[in-house]
Amino acid sequence: MNRQEFSTGRLHASRVLQELNSLRHLESLCDGLVRLSDGSVKVNKAVLASGCPYFRVLFEFEEGSQQGQNRTAEPTLDITCATFQVILDFIYTGKVVIDNDNIEEILKASDLLLMTDLKELCIQYLLGKIDVDNCLGVLQFAQQFSCPRLVHYVKDFICEHFKHRQIVRTDEFRALNEERLKELLAQDGLSVKSEVDILTALVVWLNANLSATPDIESLVTTCLRESSDLNYDPKFQRALQDLRASVPPWDSPGAEGIREALRKTPRIRSIRERGTITVVACCDGKAAVYLVDVLDSGKYCSSHVVLPPMLVPRIRPTLIVEGGYLFALGGMRLGKEKQMTSDVQRYDPTTNTWMLMSPMPYCCCSPHVVSHAGKLYVMGGFNDEVELEISNLEEFDIYTNKWRSLPPIPNVRRGAAVAVADGKIYYIGGSPWREPPIGSLYFKVLDAVEVFCITEEIWMAGPPLKVRRSHAAAVSHNGTVFVIGGTRPIECPSAQGQLKVTGTEALFSDSPMGWTQFPNYTVPNEAKIHTRALSDKDHILVIGNADLTDVKRFNSFLLEGSGWTVPPGCECILRSGSKAFHSYALLTLPAAAMQQLRSEDTE
Repeated sequence: MNRQEFSTGRLHASRVLQELNSLRHLESLCDGLVRLSDGSVKVNKAVLASGCPYFRVLFEFEEGSQQGQNRTAEPTLDITCATFQVILDFIYTGKVVIDNDNIEEILKASDLLLMTDLKELCIQYLLGKIDVDNCLGVLQFAQQFSCPRLVHYVKDFICEHFKHRQIVRTDEFRALNEERLKELLAQDGLSVKSEVDILTALVVWLNANLSATPDIESLVTTCLRESSDLNYDPKFQRALQDLRASVPPWDSPGAEGIREALRKTPRIRSIRERGTITVVACCDGKAAVYLVDVLDSGKYCSSHVVLPPMLVPRIRPTLIVEGGYLFALGGMRLGKEKQMTSDVQRYDPTTNTWMLMSPMPYCCCSPHVVSHAGKLYVMGGFNDEVELEISNLEEFDIYTNKWRSLPPIPNVRRGAAVAVADGKIYYIGGSPWREPPIGSLYFKVLDAVEVFCITEEIWMAGPPLKVRRSHAAAVSHNGTVFVIGGTRPIECPSAQGQLKVTGTEALFSDSPMGWTQFPNYTVPNEAKIHTRALSDKDHILVIGNADLTDVKRFNSFLLEGSGWTVPPGCECILRSGSKAFHSYALLTLPAAAMQQLRSEDTE
């Protein structure tokens, strides 16, 4: 008789957890005790170990320690009973209620117990609560409990909002100790109108902390970046006149202390630019990575610099940015054989160095890669110049440097576009055929969209495209997924060409109507081939060329208002006609780091 397996799916697991939760208060079924800072709680050790890595390691060690003769049957934790009950509720139900009163204790407990999923929920809560009044406290909190993604986000928030001086007026700013003040005001990425903003911040802090006898000369030389001879600077004099009538008054004790320090210091520091700059990172056919100033309209418009050589030179990697780092994944090593590689390299703009990370689970070049919440998601790619018909979906945590396999793509296709938004990965369009059928001029192109829910780790069918397309560019911008360009066959014998370049459509996260077409957003003819789409919080940028023969001329366009415009720095290396590029990413880095790269490039 043939055997056949049946399953109730996730329903069985959900029911079992519900029953375990209802039985957890029966002391007769509890086989362990956890001592806490204000009491103790009886637990089921098997359930506790299955939901908490800390207890799993602890109980496994006890079981193997001299056949259980020296067990620590009652572990002691510096956690309150109320917080531990929240932990148990999460283990049994997967749900947690977080508020301003319990966030600190829950985050502390999740960090101690190595519960990364609960810790991530705490981070999500804090990300939604950051404002100018609490950002400095959240930063210290994040650093204390090793939350690198939250640290990166809060530092970016502080740098962006510092120029409005709102942060300087908060109680948290005045409560900083001297070392944290130096760390804050010495940052390259701070957005300021001039160094007068830094002077103002120093005076505010000093007026509140003079009783602590700070080293004012050290503060001035560490935090300021201009000549101390500011009394002869007309801009500074005008600022003094404006600031005398504001808070703090410039005849205050703090201001007098800074004046005295300035008189004793002949020169403060060499000038380094403040703020950040967004550039296009691109890799050419000789394994060199360039930073191209496409968006700037100032004195560095169209300028470019080359980064230090990658540790393992390769062509056709995929470039992507996450956590302030630039990553290069996969590609082909330089040489006659062009061997595929699984290497992952990370570029840090603050140190101007590359670092090798854990390699991908498979070798390929030009894989699809998207980033979300400190993780990279990799699928597809090329092998021996043929796109892989594989269904792998791999997750890489940039902070733990670890890979994890996720449920495979249900309907893998050639030429699909990939984007991530609102915690979902969109696998869009493409063709199920590698080549057209024998005897046919046409090939099948789909409007299908599959969606991978990152939290639930399941695939589901998404709303189909309005226009079927293959080899389109997809990008997420402020929660909206844009699918730009691509081609589909014209199934008409009298047509002049076999392919039609498609337009742009978008999927809004808050709309139940599916995809929306934008007739005015048709890809310009100059970028209709090999189209790539890049996005940050302010821009959507497309890069491409006009035809298949012009492989060394790449044109760029910005999506603004009702159509595409030419970015300020379009006359740059992308249009020089001297290099062929295969991968791009938008990288935001400190302006001082770009300044240093320019100076090294001209030496």
